Formats: sequence, structure tokens, C-alpha cells
Amino acid sequence: MKLKATGKSDVGMKRRSNEDSLFLSSDMGLFIIADGMGGHKAGEVASRMVVDTIKDYWTKIGKNESPSFIEPIAKDIPERTKHLVNSIALANRLIYEAHQQPQYKGMGSTVCVLLADNNRIWSANVGDSRVYLLTRGKLTIISEEHSIEAEQKNLGLYDSLSESNPFMKNLLTRVLGVNMKVEAYLTSIDPVPGDMILACSDGLTNFMTDESIAAILNKPAPIEQKVDDLINGANEGGGGDNITVVLLEVLEGGVWSRIKGKLKI
Repeated sequence: MKLKATGKSDVGMKRRSNEDSLFLSSDMGLFIIADGMGGHKAGEVASRMVVDTIKDYWTKIGKNESPSFIEPIAKDIPERTKHLVNSIALANRLIYEAHQQPQYKGMGSTVCVLLADNNRIWSANVGDSRVYLLTRGKLTIISEEHSIEAEQKNLGLYDSLSESNPFMKNLLTRVLGVNMKVEAYLTSIDPVPGDMILACSDGLTNFMTDESIAAILNKPAPIEQKVDDLINGANEGGGGDNITVVLLEVLEGGVWSRIKGKLKI
């Protein structure tokens, strides 16, 4: 599978500092977004700690220096995917230990990670940073949102006709660093050429609709321009938070993607 990747982080229109962090490596097939919380310095520390921990973990994998697993992973998934889960668990553990210090009390971070593995892309997330798949012009969320509002929707307790409650939406039920253990939501896709995978912090999704995001992704433009247009759109929508975007475009797929393309599935 051949990918083209780009990404950018913007402070937004109302924040003085950027508590988001990102990392992109096409060589490693690894793409990370972390959205820190807990105040100015603590948020920056948390998100950077997440990105650096996961990046360093996968650097060791590339050198055949596989880190030890924090705990057994019983899921029937490939070995590299188990390392994906473990790298997030390690980042969580380090933030949890750090936030015992008074200056970092209450700090935490969301995370979403994309890992290209042969002809498949694995997505893992904790919190409300989203991952989307655009295929044949249709935009679909493939991540899981861990907020009070999202849980209410899943339980059928949310009235879709009512306006979203910002307090409920921003109150997260799962985040890195709050507890010693955390479970990342894990899923995978087998993309076909032309598909796009978008990962973003909530600074984008809180200020742009999915319809506006899809319209930009479907435009005939380089992906670098699309990333700029997404950030500009969020800023024009209010820009009330830091905005971080990673966009992958699938240029070539594997055998299965070619079969899917011929069958149009």
C-alpha cells in the first residue's frame, strides 16, 4: 500500500498556546495526534509526552528492539497491532505517574493513532479526537468518541433534535493519564486507491460540520491544500480551540483493494 500523508497544527483564534501535538512518519507508517488538557503547561506536556512515547516505542520496533508488554493482550490481532495497543498503554502509564506531581495534577490527553500495516490501516483512539474514512465520496467516522454526550447517544438518551450541550460533549469519559489502565478503541480498514483517512483533534470537529469536512475532502485539490482549507474552515467557524489535522491519501492498494475496486464493494 502506498500512502501520501500531510498534517498541520494551528493554535486557533482564541487560545494563546497550542496544547495539541502531532507526529507523521510515512517511513514508519505511523501518524499520531494528541490533544492535551489540564491547563497551559500541563496540557502541552501531556500531549508531547504521548507523541514522544509512542514515537520512541515504534523507533525501537524498527530496530527490532521490541518493548515489553505492560500486560497480556488477549485480542486476536496481529503482533504489530498488539504493539500499537501497548504503546498507548505505556503513554497512559507515564502520564498517570507524572500527574501525581503537583505541577501536573489533573493533566491528561486524548490520542488517535493510525498505523499502516501491509495493506491495512489500524486506527486506535482514546478520547474525542476523531478518525474519518472518505471512500467513494462518502465520509464515515471510524473512531469511537469517549464523552458523556456520545454515551448518552449510544444509550438512546440523547434527543438528536436538540442542540449539542458543549459541557456534556467536552466532558470525557476516557482519557490518557487519569487511571493506571485505559482501553483504546481499535478498528481497521482495508482502503482502496482514492480513499482518504482523516485524523483530527476536536478543534476541527467542534467548529465544522461533517458535511463541510466532506465537501473539502472531495474537492479536486492536493491534500496539502485540503489540510489548509480544513484549518481555515475551523477558524472561520470560531476557532475556539487548537486545530490539528492529519490527512492520508491512498495512492496504491494491495491485492484485496484491487478486488474490492473491481467488485465495487
